[in-house]
Amino acid sequence: MKKKVLSIMLATVMVCSLAACGNSSGEKAPEPDNTSAETEPAAEAEQPEADTEEVPSEETETLADVRFAIVANNSVGDKGFCDLSNEGIEKAAADFGVEYKIFSCNNDSTIYLDTIKTAAENYDVVFLVTGYFFDDELKEVQAMYPDTKYIYIDGETEQEGAVSVTYMQNEGAFLAGYLAALISETGKVGFVGGADWPVIHDYEVGFKAGVEYAENSVEVVSRYTNDHFDAALGKTTAKACYDDGCDVIFQAAGPAGLGVLEAAEENGFLAIGVDTDQGYMQPGHIVSSMLKRVDTSIYDIIEKCKNGEELESAYVYNVANGGISLADNEYYQELVSEENRNKVDELVTAITNGEVTIPSYYD
Repeated sequence: MKKKVLSIMLATVMVCSLAACGNSSGEKAPEPDNTSAETEPAAEAEQPEADTEEVPSEETETLADVRFAIVANNSVGDKGFCDLSNEGIEKAAADFGVEYKIFSCNNDSTIYLDTIKTAAENYDVVFLVTGYFFDDELKEVQAMYPDTKYIYIDGETEQEGAVSVTYMQNEGAFLAGYLAALISETGKVGFVGGADWPVIHDYEVGFKAGVEYAENSVEVVSRYTNDHFDAALGKTTAKACYDDGCDVIFQAAGPAGLGVLEAAEENGFLAIGVDTDQGYMQPGHIVSSMLKRVDTSIYDIIEKCKNGEELESAYVYNVANGGISLADNEYYQELVSEENRNKVDELVTAITNGEVTIPSYYD
């Protein structure tokens, strides 16, 4: 009799936990997926005695059955958010055995809607990377598949029930500006932004504040490509900053910013990358990169779902919790003196302790 009660209680707890992280109805019929991680079959529940009420075993969905999808506006290999997302979910698959699939839209807005619909129909938790590319589509698809849990990466969504994941890019840009001012020899540093979006202006505000915080007379030259994808525009915009005397240039321009990094190698200035560690792309010319740990946030949320935790409506990643940082790699160690590295470390500690107020475009 005790075995019977224990079996019933265990099944009930698992089903209730699953509901916190997506659809647990079992109605979805996913197509075969060669890119998904395999999951281990759930162990059979112990058969009850003949005079007891039967407890479902094979039909009982467990936490191991939660399936995850990433819908990316770009594709794996973008040297940015999609690559980071892939790293995060691959690590989760290795650690937790989750089944997943990445849907790449290749920057084709005409397939956004159908792609999200396919993901929502077949998966329990859908990450939208980057969220603000899919605002209209999310509203429509959520009405069709309300039991799916949607995770909106890199911004706040007004869609009720969706989870917002934001990053304090102004804090990371502040560190980038501080570093740029410390190592500049010409007294001029550059900021190259991409599209005319609030999030990009937030980088600029943080960068300028960081340069000012260095307490010297370094000047900031800001230019925008006004395009998120064109690397050729990024290159010419960076060259214009260089011609103005900038010897360190921070790029916050998405794929267009890859042209800034190419210009650094071609013209002999130092660049600071963004989002992911881009130092390997132009070795010796990219002094560091401002990291947005999208990989960490995706891993964290999958872990919460696997643990049966109910997701909050919003998560914020910043310097204090390790979600924002500067890349400390071999190039950083080589190009930045120990004295200046120590100064950056001290600033990170001060920000973490709440001793530094960093302005934001959103203030």
